[in-house]
Amino acid sequence: MIYRLYPTLLNSFNLYVSQSRDGNGKIIVDEIELIDRINRVRKPTTNAQQKGIDFERAVTLGENEEAFAEGIIDQARELLPAKYKTQFYVESRYKNAQIYGYIDGVGDSVAFDLKSTAYYEPNRFLTNHQNLYLLGLQKYGIERLDYVITDFKQVYVESYDVKNIDFSFQYDQIEKFILFLEENKKFIRDKKIFDRKSSDNQLSIFE
Repeated sequence: MIYRLYPTLLNSFNLYVSQSRDGNGKIIVDEIELIDRINRVRKPTTNAQQKGIDFERAVTLGENEEAFAEGIIDQARELLPAKYKTQFYVESRYKNAQIYGYIDGVGDSVAFDLKSTAYYEPNRFLTNHQNLYLLGLQKYGIERLDYVITDFKQVYVESYDVKNIDFSFQYDQIEKFILFLEENKKFIRDKKIFDRKSSDNQLSIFE
């Protein structure tokens, strides 16, 4: 059995395990919400999500730049490679888990992802599951992932190098998430997450 997982889903599992709460004290991802996310249940885009989408499109496509504070978009662009390809597909393996998805951009031996947040603190993305993309990007000669982040007042960057990052947290959560999937299999309608046909010849860096 190969479990096909994507970083957003693994990050949701982290919110569930940690019982993270929003500014009103409400749990962000409870068990019902996690099952819904696994099943890709469509829900209205939140204001925070829309702001993130707008930020990415403003930086990479130049759309509605005037909606942001002066200098924010230019500062973000300065942190990107001079030339890059957007929405770059990546996949890698950890044991019997295939990690797949799209990174916002790659160029000049660097990958980047654009993020927005209401409140920023250093090392916010240290344990983000998108860091697992680094292992799949190695075959393209890309060893660094930059998170370009805005709180809509300033722009920040976090850089992670595949040679220095510790993936033990992500590995542990993958294994715990697989256990959760098996324990709740009867509730999971998105059967693509359970793949008996994936080829073992796919990129496998985590042995």
